[in-house]
Amino acid sequence: MGELSYLFYTAASGFVVLLDLLLVSVLWLSYRSNHREYLRVACFAGMLEILRPAVDLMAGINAAEGSWYLLSIVFQFGSTLLFIAALLLIYETVTRTYYVLFSVLGSALIGVLAYRSIYSDLDTLAYWYISAGPIIVLTLTLLWRALKTGTGLSGAKIILVVSSLSILAIRSALPALSYGEFYLLLYFMEYFSFSIMLVGVVLFELEFSKDEVSALLNERIQSEKDLQFIVDNSLDVILIADQVGLLQSWSAKARELFGYTHDQAVDKIHMDDLFVSHNWGQDMGEDDEVQAKMESVDGKSFLVDVRSREVADAGNIYRLFVLRLVEEPKLSS
Repeated sequence: MGELSYLFYTAASGFVVLLDLLLVSVLWLSYRSNHREYLRVACFAGMLEILRPAVDLMAGINAAEGSWYLLSIVFQFGSTLLFIAALLLIYETVTRTYYVLFSVLGSALIGVLAYRSIYSDLDTLAYWYISAGPIIVLTLTLLWRALKTGTGLSGAKIILVVSSLSILAIRSALPALSYGEFYLLLYFMEYFSFSIMLVGVVLFELEFSKDEVSALLNERIQSEKDLQFIVDNSLDVILIADQVGLLQSWSAKARELFGYTHDQAVDKIHMDDLFVSHNWGQDMGEDDEVQAKMESVDGKSFLVDVRSREVADAGNIYRLFVLRLVEEPKLSS
């Protein structure tokens, strides 16, 4: 490796390391906030990828010592294995089948390391493909898991599939290439493809968060609809006022009884204005039920039994009024 090659390798791998550090930080912060296990495992995979360029650089500098190259293979294998585990944990668990698969591939890796240690002086195409066999099979598993992760064609899934396919193509081609500038370029592209896979995990987390917010919003909307249905179909008229007495709810039954529309009532009418006698009911107890005269928008008056209770929601205090009609509205004299 020449001086320019070292300079290129250092600059290129340094860029990828900074990118991986940023992505791992994002994943770790996401894990700290929601404790989804796949994020933590993806962080460990990213950390191995962050360390791998330094190991590869040492393997290039100390080409005569095979130990650095063997360590590089271990880091490459480990980061891929952890990333597969992270993809598994997105929707599933690591079952016995995967433990068996990982054990077989791990044993094959140990065999390859021993094989390279014994026959370190060989330089044939078969030798290099035997050496790369376990990592190529593991990358095939990575591609398969990327294809199986999620439903439909989400942006995160497309990124995972394309980047894992790129890694597979590069790892399958490298054993057949001579060491040189093009070899280093492909090796850098493998680093960068792994970074893109981390981006895919970040997008998956964003999609998860979006789905959770949508589910919570839909649940809240449905709850409000259910509550409104109960209020609209209750035998009593149920009204809610804030701390200063402004109406905060207006049901269909209230509209029918008083004649005001929802837009005319909510945040515009003071609860006290609905009663014929103003400054009414401020000293009612929580379990008291009293009778009072109320008035509709067209001046019709009627008697109601009134119960009132103070309620708290999200730190705010409201007054809940339950009105039961005693006397049908009649023309006021």
